[in-house]
Amino acid sequence: MSDKKTTMDPMKFRRKLQNILDQAVDQDYHMGKAEVESFFQEDDLTEEQMNLVFDFLLSRRVVVEGYVKKDPLPERKEGEVLWSEEEQRWLDSYMEEICQIPRAGDGEWEALTQRLRAGDPTAKRRIAELMLPAIVDEAKALYVPGVHLSDVIQEGSLQVVLGLDRMDASMVAGEADIRTHLMAQIRDCISAMIEEQKDVRTRDQRMVEKVEELKDGVSTLKEEYGRKVYLDEVADFMNITEEEAQDILKLAGEDVPEDTEGIDGQPTS
Repeated sequence: MSDKKTTMDPMKFRRKLQNILDQAVDQDYHMGKAEVESFFQEDDLTEEQMNLVFDFLLSRRVVVEGYVKKDPLPERKEGEVLWSEEEQRWLDSYMEEICQIPRAGDGEWEALTQRLRAGDPTAKRRIAELMLPAIVDEAKALYVPGVHLSDVIQEGSLQVVLGLDRMDASMVAGEADIRTHLMAQIRDCISAMIEEQKDVRTRDQRMVEKVEELKDGVSTLKEEYGRKVYLDEVADFMNITEEEAQDILKLAGEDVPEDTEGIDGQPTS
């Protein structure tokens, strides 16, 4: 990849992103890092540009195997808890349930490995049980404020089941291989989930800001013109389209006016 930033035709770039998303859906929202890069072989993107592509896919809940987001985890003091007291109570109750699950006995992992290779569904369920404490530890390590801890743990638990279904059991030699494979999948999927949640929160916050900006724009124009104002006037004032202004009005719980009406749904005086 070149160190010089490449400029790509926006339409072409969006088409490629959509093609990647379509393929990811067909692959159960999983893609390899090299697989994504292959879509842009002829574009000579920089590492920074490719990372933006990977981050976009994470925000759409696509796991990019082999990519590790470089954003640092939030700093925390030793013993500091980032989640709420309510979440902590849920976690305490959940851990009590986990403690009731029998630990692996001598030779059990070896037997489970053999049964996993044979496709035994009961072996998969037992392995998923044994992985629960590790899932909790990983969820706590990756947790960021604003995402429910219970959702993160449940996502990890789901990915263990899916990971066991996708696992090429003939390639696993025992407990270490199984744990390594599953933990990589859990880590990738939890990271993707967190990125998606962060992206949603960012979009929601931006829409709230747009609602406030529109209301301020309406007030400014009414004061300036000394009358009610038209939707197109507010759109021009905010440098947005009338369709965007209509969408913002809907979010604000306001009636969307017709072309011949004022911004508050009443005929302009």
